Amino acid sequence: MVPVFVVSLKSAIDRRATLKSHLDSLGIQFEWFDAIRGDELSPPYRQEVNPAGNMSPGQLGCYLSHIHIYERIIAQALPVALILEDDTVLHPSVTTLLQTGCQQLDFDYCFLGSDDRGDAGFVFYDAATPIPLSEPHVAYPLSTGPFCTHAYCITLEGAKKRVACAYPARSAIDHYHHLPYTPRMMAVVPMLAFVNELSAVQSMSSLNWNGLQTMARRRWWYYPLRDVLKLKAFKKWLALRHAKPPHPGQWRTLESAFKVVPNHRLKKRSDAP
Repeated sequence: MVPVFVVSLKSAIDRRATLKSHLDSLGIQFEWFDAIRGDELSPPYRQEVNPAGNMSPGQLGCYLSHIHIYERIIAQALPVALILEDDTVLHPSVTTLLQTGCQQLDFDYCFLGSDDRGDAGFVFYDAATPIPLSEPHVAYPLSTGPFCTHAYCITLEGAKKRVACAYPARSAIDHYHHLPYTPRMMAVVPMLAFVNELSAVQSMSSLNWNGLQTMARRRWWYYPLRDVLKLKAFKKWLALRHAKPPHPGQWRTLESAFKVVPNHRLKKRSDAP
């Protein structure tokens, strides 16, 4: 079986209870990993790991939390592991992937859900290169690395590469442009992981949000409305027309996992790409 690690602030009681109930209902065994709070780190240590001082406490805490999980993967020689954050909602079919394992491990990162943008702009996937991951899941190569680390698989090789250049920390954990190598990125399409109603509560990033913003982000309509107001569909179409993908293929825009999907609505989602 694919081991599952869940990154969560120890103080996020509601988020932990919600995710535990969700994973228990799917029969998924997992291990909590207490997230590091960047604002509780000593100034000398923050200076040591992030000499440039360009990362917020939330970014640094998240970065260190994921790096420490990679170190666990290496220490235990795990071929692959699934890393979740505590606002995740998984499609029930993820259990098949966890029980049977990945059919191939020729990747560094494989996202079950992510943002549709990254530090290089909008992210695209190559529909001409399907890669069987597990029955019935298919993954596709990505043009670049996407933002968001709430549900992704990382291989032992991927963990070793990232840990080898982990320090000094230069940017958030989901930024890849500064790495001395090009990570092998894939994503499952259609996506299998979204966020729940507590995604804006008790999280490291929510520490900087005001009350109204936090309340709005808990609603299912927040992200679709935000995307419409920002003309995201048009911008993605325009970006795809001018994109310079890493290799020829049938490149398509990636779906965003930033959708608030309550557990009872998840099973009703269409599985069509």
